[in-house]
Amino acid sequence: MIAYIKEEVLLAVKRKGTYAYIAGIVILCLLANLAMLAFRSIYGMNDGSHAYNLILFAEWLFVIPYYSTILIADIIFGKEYPNPHIKTRVTAKLNRTKRYIGKLIAGIVLSAMLVVIAIVLFFGATLLLLSDDTIGLWTVADFCQKVAIAVPLWIAGIAIANSMLFCFENKKHAYAAFFTIVFLIPRIVMFLASERIAIGFFVAVKQYILITPRFDELQYFYTLNIPQIILTGVVYTVLFTIIGIVCFRKKEF
Repeated sequence: MIAYIKEEVLLAVKRKGTYAYIAGIVILCLLANLAMLAFRSIYGMNDGSHAYNLILFAEWLFVIPYYSTILIADIIFGKEYPNPHIKTRVTAKLNRTKRYIGKLIAGIVLSAMLVVIAIVLFFGATLLLLSDDTIGLWTVADFCQKVAIAVPLWIAGIAIANSMLFCFENKKHAYAAFFTIVFLIPRIVMFLASERIAIGFFVAVKQYILITPRFDELQYFYTLNIPQIILTGVVYTVLFTIIGIVCFRKKEF
């Protein structure tokens, strides 16, 4: 299994999708810093134009890595639908369940690598372009803590994405199902749980079990309820892993 996961990660690292993803990170980091520089040129240096403020704004963009979990899962997934009849040196003794879990873990490993790259590039670009004395070790530590807290929810996103890719042979359908689960359904729940409507069932769902890419809308994330964040991430990860495995095992090739 370890050899299989290692092979999947190495193959993913060499794929064009990974380079495109990193290029997207670079572009986003540069655009964010250039936007702050433009703000400074218009309004001058004030309480909202320091490098520290950009770090705070970046926390609002956690939605991007959550949505992009489908891209990471797709990079690991490869161009062709995983075929259990294709035997290689590392897959010869692996059944469908192990191959599924291997791809899921490989997706998590690749995601972790990309998160580290994103943090390094973001702080590097910010220190280079917006160099001031507002970024200290405590700023970096605080931001990394927020990233770490969001990790269980990002892993759940990868599990959902991986599941959809295994459930649908057509990737367009897989993407549509993914965004229905992570965007459309949460928006509906948030609307029905809003103060204006406040349907009891949906209020409870929002409070205890909903995952939405805008983590700041989640009460348990806003209050840093770590046990609930971990539990919610684990439940979603296990649930969609089971769904994906069942779908993959029922597929006929």
